Amino acid sequence: MMLAATQAGIAFSHSGVALVHGMSRPIGAHCHVAHGLSNAMLFPAVTAFSAPAAESRYADCARALGAAADGHGDALAADRLVEALRSLCQDLDVPTPQAHGIDKDEWFRLSPLMAEQALASGSPANNPVVPTVDEIQDLYAQIYA
Repeated sequence: MMLAATQAGIAFSHSGVALVHGMSRPIGAHCHVAHGLSNAMLFPAVTAFSAPAAESRYADCARALGAAADGHGDALAADRLVEALRSLCQDLDVPTPQAHGIDKDEWFRLSPLMAEQALASGSPANNPVVPTVDEIQDLYAQIYA
């Protein structure tokens, strides 16, 4: 297990992460949500936010996933990817922060700080759309309920 964890750490340290991971870490730190779960909570909304800046790349993902056909244009395919991610999260019972038991007032009180921390992590700089603090706060608001 130690060897596998070391290899995973080596591989992960050489890969760039983007907005989902940058926003996920503060959720875990402040709200005690497992990193993978907070990633899943964020994934559809962040994908919808990011797709317009890299439609062809997201469209390729949609086609590879089987969410879009080869004949679908990039915009439609990217939209289908977002729909597929939302559906997958629903099928897997990925809770919203509210459904996970995070108090609404606490969530919105922490959102400005979490947005600052997400941006400061550097991960959002790897995103197709580099968000502002306000845009990150808006994404946190979108996923709450």
